[in-house]
Amino acid sequence: MLTDAQLRQFDEEGYVVAQDLFSNGDLQPVIDEISGELDKRAREAVAAGELSQDYAEYDFEHRLAHINRENDKIAKSMWDFKVVLPSFFTLMTNPNLLDVAEQLCGPELIASSVYRLRPKVPTHAWSPVPWHQDSGYFEPYCDKSLILTVWLPLVDATEERGCMWVIPGMHRGPVLTHQPDQMAHYLEIDETLFGGRQPVCCPVTKGGALLMTNRTPHASFDNKSDVVRWSMDLRYQSADLPTNAKIDRLPGEAAPALDGSVPLACNPPEPDFLVRSRLRPHQVMKTPEEFIALRMNHVISPATDRWNYSVAGRKDELGGYAHAPGKK
Repeated sequence: MLTDAQLRQFDEEGYVVAQDLFSNGDLQPVIDEISGELDKRAREAVAAGELSQDYAEYDFEHRLAHINRENDKIAKSMWDFKVVLPSFFTLMTNPNLLDVAEQLCGPELIASSVYRLRPKVPTHAWSPVPWHQDSGYFEPYCDKSLILTVWLPLVDATEERGCMWVIPGMHRGPVLTHQPDQMAHYLEIDETLFGGRQPVCCPVTKGGALLMTNRTPHASFDNKSDVVRWSMDLRYQSADLPTNAKIDRLPGEAAPALDGSVPLACNPPEPDFLVRSRLRPHQVMKTPEEFIALRMNHVISPATDRWNYSVAGRKDELGGYAHAPGKK
């Protein structure tokens, strides 16, 4: 559980680092499954003549860096939400993590499957992520509500390795103007809009997490080390907000409006699920199999495009909705 001082910092500055949130035992199954997926893709690339060797002699922190020097398609194929593994669900439903999420979002808790796997390989043009607010990607209806981002590294995340940076205090203001970056990979905020506020570097050791609001400007820059900065970011919200989770809606909870004034979800392209509940525990998702089926079968709904941004417009292949009907 977060301390009073941590809760105060989160409220006043829009972020807080919570160290020792996860044990090695919590994270190792995730690392093992990612390693297995990487091994599979490396061996397939060797068999297809796209890689000279599988680099299996290198450990989790270094293997993908060696692969990437020869073939960058494998790292790109694992970026964002293209990998769906049972251990991801176990991590998203970790009791310590849900206790913290409940402190901030309330007891009727939605986990957004807007999770991201980030293998930030050293010195690569597409792995830095420019200044943005997560709300820049979400529905405007949800701008003033809390959607909690939990950014957690699977290795020690230092400044040299490309840890996160934040602009404290700006979460209390509006969502700033975003625009697609030069490669149309991401949305970005012009730094002049920060009004001279100074960024803060947020290193996080393995087992910790950086907690942010959806209006906290943040970024990560080049990885200047020889280590792959593997990380994940997860998101949680109150069931009071719009959600496409397959649950009964209770009095006072937002429901989609026919006139579009209330959206289907805060991020309609991706599926939500109920992760903790006292009022409808029978509708809480309980197994990795349910989670994987949810992602495989979800039908994408369009989101409001307020910045003229589209994944399809990227000038260099990086992302897309994996396992969606018509977009596999």
